Amino acid sequence: MATITRMAEEETPDGAGAFLRLLSWVSPAFPTGGYAYSHGLEWAVETGDVHDVATLCAWITCLFDHGAPGSDLIILQEAWRMGAEIEPLRELAAFACACASSRERYEETIYQGEAFLKAADSWQVAPEPEALRGQRWPLPVAQGMVFRRGGISRHQALLAGGYATLAALVSSAVRLVPLGQTDGLQTLARLDPLLVRLVALTGARTLDDVGGACFRSDLAAMHHETQTTRLFRT
Repeated sequence: MATITRMAEEETPDGAGAFLRLLSWVSPAFPTGGYAYSHGLEWAVETGDVHDVATLCAWITCLFDHGAPGSDLIILQEAWRMGAEIEPLRELAAFACACASSRERYEETIYQGEAFLKAADSWQVAPEPEALRGQRWPLPVAQGMVFRRGGISRHQALLAGGYATLAALVSSAVRLVPLGQTDGLQTLARLDPLLVRLVALTGARTLDDVGGACFRSDLAAMHHETQTTRLFRT
C-alpha cells in the first residue's frame, strides 16, 4: 500500500515538465502577465460601477457567466481540441476576431495572443511562423494551441486560461480602485468557485454557445477608447 501511494503521488517527468511550463505561461513574467489591459474595467471604476471587493466580484462574475471571458474559454477549448490542425485553427482565429465587440476588444485579444505565441516559441511549442502568417491570432486560440502542444490537459488548459483572465482583472482593479493587496487576494479566493464551475460547464459547450449579454462591459470598452485619463490600453 505504501509503495502504491508513493507511485500515485509522484509525477512522471513529462507531467512535471508540462506543469512547470504551464506555471511559466500564466506567470507575470510572460507578456500576457504584464496586465496592460483592463477589459474596460478602467471606465467601470471611473463611473463608480466597481469601487470595492463586492462590486468587483459582481462585475467579474457577470463577465465570466455572460461576457467575453466565458466565450473565450469555449474558443480555447476548441483550439486545444484542434491541436496541430493549422487550417481549422486559422478559421477559428478568424471567428474569434469577428466576436470582438469593439476596436479595443479586438486589439486586446490579438496583441496578447500574438505576444503569447512569440513568447511560447522559447519552448518550441508554437507553430512555425510561415503557418501563422496572414492571420491575426486572438489570445484564446493562441493559448489553446500552445497548451495542447505543450502537453497540458484540456481541463488544466481551461483553468489556466480562465485564471489568467481573472488574475489580470483583479490586478487591474487593485491599481485602479484602488484596493489593497489583501483585498485583491480575497477577491481571487472568492472567485475560485466561479472558475471551477465555469470550466466544468465549458466541457459540454461548443462554438454555438459563444455569445454574450454584458452590454455595460461592452460599452465600457467603447467609452475607454476616448477616456481622458487612462492607465491601461483597454
